[in-house]
Amino acid sequence: MISVLLVDDHELVRTGIEALLNTAEDIVVVGVAKSGEEAIEAMNKLTTDVVLMDVNMPGIGGQEACRRILQQNPTVKIIAVSVHNDGPIPQQLLRLGVLGFISKGSPVDEMIKAIRKVIAGERYLCSEVANNLAFQSLPGANESPFTKLS
Repeated sequence: MISVLLVDDHELVRTGIEALLNTAEDIVVVGVAKSGEEAIEAMNKLTTDVVLMDVNMPGIGGQEACRRILQQNPTVKIIAVSVHNDGPIPQQLLRLGVLGFISKGSPVDEMIKAIRKVIAGERYLCSEVANNLAFQSLPGANESPFTKLS
C-alpha cells in the first residue's frame, strides 16, 4: 500500500481528496494536515510514502514546508497541488526536490496516476504545468508584452 499524507488548508478539499484517494486499492491516506507546520509535525510521527502538499497556505506555506520536509526526510516523495500552475513556483518546487506538480483542477485519476508515478521513481507534471515550463524556456517567454508598446 502507498501511504499518503494529505496537506491542505481547506477542510472540504482535504475531506474530498481523502475520500477519493481511499477508493484506490493501493493507496491509503494515513494522515491529514491543514498547514505546513502541521505537515512537518505529522512527518515526525508518521511513516508515509507520499505527501500531497497544497502550495498556497497560510503560515510557512507549502513551498517552505516542502523544503523542511525534504531536509528531514529526503526519501519521501512530494507532489505539489495548486491552482497556480504558472510563474516561478512550479520550477522552484521542482528544484527543491518535489517530484510532482498537479493542478487542483486535475481529475482524481490524474492525482492517483501522479502518486503511482512518483512512487515508481518518476516525475509527474500535469499537462498545464509541463506546457508552462516548456514555454518559459523559449526566447522572449519572460519578456513583458508592455516592452513592445514603448
